[in-house]
Amino acid sequence: MTRMITGILLMALFFGLMPVSPVIAAPKEENKESTLDALDAAGEEEPETEDPEENAPEKIRPEYEETSYIKDIFFSQTTMQGIYSNCGVYFYVPEYWETKYLYAELEYRVSQIISEAGSTLTFYLNQFPVSSCEVVYEGGDSQIAYVKIPVELVQKGYNSFMIMAYSSPNGSCTDAFSSANWLSVLETSHIRCGYEVNVKEKKIANYPYPFLSTINETGEGLVIAVSDSAENEEVAAAMNLMADLSSQTSKYNSIQVSLLSDINQMKKSSTILVSRYENLPADYQKMVTDTNGIENQGVVVLTEDADGAPLLIITSKDGKCLMEAVYMLMDESRVSQETGYMARVMAGSAQLAASVNPDDQMSARNYTLEELVGGGLEFVGLFHKEQIIYLPFSEDYYLSEQGKISLQFRYSDNLDFNKSMVSVYLGDIPIGSKKLDRENAQQDELTVTIPKDLAGTAAGSIKISFDLELEDMTCSFKQDQMPWAYVSEKSQFYLPVSSDFNLSFDAMPLPFRKDGKFNNVLLVISDRPTSRELDLYGQIVGMYGAGVEPYGGFYVKRAKELSDSDGDFNIITAGTYESNTYLKAINDKLYFSYSSGGKGFESNEQLILSGSYSENIAIMQLLESPYASGRAVLALTGATQETLNYAQEIMRDEKLRYSLSKDCVIIDKDLAVRSFRFLTDAQRGEVPTLAQTLDQNKKSVLFTIVATSVMLMLLIAVIIILLRIKMYHKKRDED
Repeated sequence: MTRMITGILLMALFFGLMPVSPVIAAPKEENKESTLDALDAAGEEEPETEDPEENAPEKIRPEYEETSYIKDIFFSQTTMQGIYSNCGVYFYVPEYWETKYLYAELEYRVSQIISEAGSTLTFYLNQFPVSSCEVVYEGGDSQIAYVKIPVELVQKGYNSFMIMAYSSPNGSCTDAFSSANWLSVLETSHIRCGYEVNVKEKKIANYPYPFLSTINETGEGLVIAVSDSAENEEVAAAMNLMADLSSQTSKYNSIQVSLLSDINQMKKSSTILVSRYENLPADYQKMVTDTNGIENQGVVVLTEDADGAPLLIITSKDGKCLMEAVYMLMDESRVSQETGYMARVMAGSAQLAASVNPDDQMSARNYTLEELVGGGLEFVGLFHKEQIIYLPFSEDYYLSEQGKISLQFRYSDNLDFNKSMVSVYLGDIPIGSKKLDRENAQQDELTVTIPKDLAGTAAGSIKISFDLELEDMTCSFKQDQMPWAYVSEKSQFYLPVSSDFNLSFDAMPLPFRKDGKFNNVLLVISDRPTSRELDLYGQIVGMYGAGVEPYGGFYVKRAKELSDSDGDFNIITAGTYESNTYLKAINDKLYFSYSSGGKGFESNEQLILSGSYSENIAIMQLLESPYASGRAVLALTGATQETLNYAQEIMRDEKLRYSLSKDCVIIDKDLAVRSFRFLTDAQRGEVPTLAQTLDQNKKSVLFTIVATSVMLMLLIAVIIILLRIKMYHKKRDED
């Protein structure tokens, strides 16, 4: 389950960008001498430094021979401050690239004090220095520098490009100038790669190439087709493929899902066909040249269609084996082994792969630092140093307050221990820190728990920072005196999943995903699905399934096939009142129910709908399942197929998806979105605790206490007065 381990980081890197500020903790793939070992080996010798003027960046864009393809990897805008700082990006070089040239175009601004500070920049590719230069102030205008990067340093897979900045005002190492001593890297900065495609042989191991690649990052022209019979197993397998490929589209998802007979009506450039062997037309059956074992195996064939366009056929005489074959394609560790144009997948292999996958050993969310980044973390140099650990969680992960982080670390003993400390952050939110101590320099610990106010929120990264300072320091000292800290690879991260979340589009992809996999999802399609309907479902699944791992629970049924035993599922359904009979069955459960005849929608307590408006909108509604506790129903409803296209366009566009919020959205023809919240805490059966009740009603409680106290005091006063009057009369009578 490789993708679960790399998680969000790998998705972001594949599409070209992962900003780092100021340091990134990345998986260690090379066996290199550590920085700390290098410092120890340095002894009393000063390190050899390269003249900044040699191999310096240029002011003019370098010229290279034109290539067929280019790829730009952009920085996020970031500001470097202080004496030592750095930033950078990761980028991915696929196996099918033949890289011809590489350079960085950096646009930056600097503060006026830079010129007084003797500032320099050094550029690294994969930890190797490639260029250096001095930094000067040029009237506050942005500057552009071009850094040539040797192609021989580029490796297949992940590469890092880092900018290391050094600035020492007046030769002093005091941090007094750190806030004014800055350099901002603008978001127009990027690395440009010129490359050719070099695929020497046709093999399934290259998947998803040529169907999706850096040449075509939106999947335009790619059609995932099922047979015209559209059997449930075919549709389920095709939708899992759609989810997997949607993980790798950039900004806009142009992939289409269709019946096989309709693909010629589309502007297709490649096709993936999922079908039982009996449902394949004769022309396609001939392309499966070896049918041995097709009765109980999934067969994958990489070939070309009649027009010479790429074609991937996934077939079997056993419908269950279609999903087995798709799971193989979704699992990077398995598909990479298929070096031929045909692959066979045995029945039961998915269950075996899921059970032996070593990543499952971490399903309890108990990690070591070594499991997260491949080793320990090193911090070398003065002042504030930080590294980011990107967590291997999918978007369906939410923090539990039971989480705990236990760091084991050591540090140099020449620090100013009155000013040195370690801190831990969730994202950019601090959750714990500790002052460093000389007595614990060789073995120190810090344990922090997840604050209650962060429980139930998403978590993508953990940041660890050290503030390292020396006593009576100058900026001229030997390498073996450089302050350092090291976080052990044995440090523990216990990060269980929170089960408390609100049913809303804001919590997407919950509840349809859990632990990175589909969470007992049942797609309820119409009895006779069309290409337009399948394409609509494809975008729903693509939106909720982006980044999904294989081996989850995903099923398809016709509306007419539903029975009482199908209650314990998270259901996704879509269509119009006439096309999908299941929508008729749950119409009284919808927030905006269909009007009589299904030509529009009824008003409710939150919105009065005009007749014409209600007939020209699509509504996405997240409901609590009427069949099982803890399950949900997503109903995408529209009066006509045209109105359903409004929602489909929202789901295709990555930016527009962010407009989906709360548990119900109305989308009109201008793609304007209105959000509503219908599920309340009371409806979800959540009873607030006494402390929560008191906290939510502070003023009322205070008023009640004060009023009760005053009334009690008045009552006591009246009693005292009455007693005194009684005693007075009694004494008078005695007299």
